Amino acid sequence: MRTRTFTLFALAAGAALMCEPAVVAQRGGGGAGGDAAPRFPTKQQFEASAEAQKIVAEVRARVGADLQKEFENTCSASGPQRAAPARQAEGLPPARDYTVEPTKVFDNIWYVGLASQGAFVITTSEGLILIDTLNNTEEARDVIVPSIRKAGLDPAQIKYIVITHGHPGQTDHTGGANYLQRTYNPRVLMSKEDWDATLPAQRPERPLAKRDLDIVHGQTLTLGDTTLTFTVLFGHTPGTLGIFIPVKWRGQSHVVWLHGGGLQHPNRDSLARLDSVIKDYALKMNAEGILNAHPGIYQDTLADMETIRKNPAGPNPLLYGRERAARYWAMMSGCARARVLALEQARARS
Repeated sequence: MRTRTFTLFALAAGAALMCEPAVVAQRGGGGAGGDAAPRFPTKQQFEASAEAQKIVAEVRARVGADLQKEFENTCSASGPQRAAPARQAEGLPPARDYTVEPTKVFDNIWYVGLASQGAFVITTSEGLILIDTLNNTEEARDVIVPSIRKAGLDPAQIKYIVITHGHPGQTDHTGGANYLQRTYNPRVLMSKEDWDATLPAQRPERPLAKRDLDIVHGQTLTLGDTTLTFTVLFGHTPGTLGIFIPVKWRGQSHVVWLHGGGLQHPNRDSLARLDSVIKDYALKMNAEGILNAHPGIYQDTLADMETIRKNPAGPNPLLYGRERAARYWAMMSGCARARVLALEQARARS
């Protein structure tokens, strides 16, 4: 992980966005936003690849009994998925959606939003950072804002909105940003690639935020006593973010990794970026947990949040500990590698 940074611009007292030279990698296929290449193999393609299944068996042997549930989720043909498409693939009806009780998942982070889709509010000494904005104006106005207030926070203190990624014509992360930008005047950040992809495809009934700040790989954002580190994990979209967030739990410091996509790394360029982020960021920063704005992608987030609400003085189920998390990151890499091999072999046969 490079440490040389320079100030891009000063934004407010106690706030700055820092940038290091971007590592340019060839994107290749598999991203959302106009690229129709598949992002993961079919179940049949995955199981037909002897090389992929060999990797899966090796990962299973190494991962440990305490990560078997995560292994089953991560080492499938698709990798981790949102609950809705996973239920659809199993022939199940859609699950009931509802507003989740605002949950203080860490001393300095709240989850606000729906059972299907949420946002994270990071509290700092100089104001709030909001990560993701739900689907539309109505959800931002009627879910995010009341939930922030219910948590005892002031939405007028949102200084930055960070959008983990955007899909052209789909607004599940970007849709509420326009309302929040107009109402509270925060700065709005998204990767350059996803600004480029989403703005031309925005829908009149769901206008996106006005383009503000571009994130590139390796940048940091500091607000007061908190610094976020951004990586770009192209694959799910051309500019999906991986964000490393310093958190506290019962006063103890930790780092968690918010992977904005679903471990969709469909080619060798994307896989190489995942591996470099694991090596140069997750391991070096001792990341101990993984988050996503869609509950259920990486763990049973709704149940974990219920555990935290019922026993806020107990252990945090979203924290794996350094050694267990390191095995999780190795599992992520191995399973992603297996999917890439299966996709390559399927293309070679077609």
